[in-house]
Amino acid sequence: MTWDPRGKVAVVTGASSGIGEATTRRLAAAGMTVYAVARRTDRLEELAGAHPTVVPHTADVTDQDAVDALAARVREEHGACHALINNAGVGGGAFGGRDDLDDALRTLDINVGGVVRCTAAFADLLEAGAPSRVVNMASVAGKLGIGPAAYAASKFAVVGFSEALSLSWASRGITVCQLNPGFIETEGFPQTQVKRTPMARLVGRPEAVADAVVDVLANGRTERTVPTFYRAFVALRHLAPPLYFAAAKRLDRAGGTRD
Repeated sequence: MTWDPRGKVAVVTGASSGIGEATTRRLAAAGMTVYAVARRTDRLEELAGAHPTVVPHTADVTDQDAVDALAARVREEHGACHALINNAGVGGGAFGGRDDLDDALRTLDINVGGVVRCTAAFADLLEAGAPSRVVNMASVAGKLGIGPAAYAASKFAVVGFSEALSLSWASRGITVCQLNPGFIETEGFPQTQVKRTPMARLVGRPEAVADAVVDVLANGRTERTVPTFYRAFVALRHLAPPLYFAAAKRLDRAGGTRD
């Protein structure tokens, strides 16, 4: 049976722009009450002003007390959560040595620690709302190690965390999905480097990912790549590694940047 979003409660982190904002709008339009979570209060209030079922909530996913307070609010107001979209994330910069350590650790803390904190805080609420969904925003960079090293590492971790939970949490009625976008142009990820190359045509929009989130929620998928043609690159990585690495080394991002 298809999962019906109407009347259900969702939490979306990183909701103030890009994929998170597009997803919040899409879920609200589908009939869900959506807790839009981010650090920028003004952006969240603007979003809520345009969508009456969007609830703005300012929080930083690196702050465990703030995450716990968010979960407590959802528990008090609804008693359950039906969908958790762990989307908050940052890109990070190139890793060249000791000078880049703080940036790398911050990237890992937000992209991995934020996912783990939120998933832990909402575990009981998701079980109470079962059948429920967790969608962890990973990346094709979580399958292919190209670009900033800490960013790639963080997304590899999100892929592994999601895959393990998809198996261990199935018995609780919670479906956990790794959603892997390719190059998506957003405020935080302008894709400037890619748009200077013939691969510019591969750059997508946040709305395509938001549509994929809705599909994942409806069908209970545990893995989704968007756009789907990026799966060919992942297949090449595993089926023909020499050919993949020969091609990858020619990309600008092989230098560890996303400039």
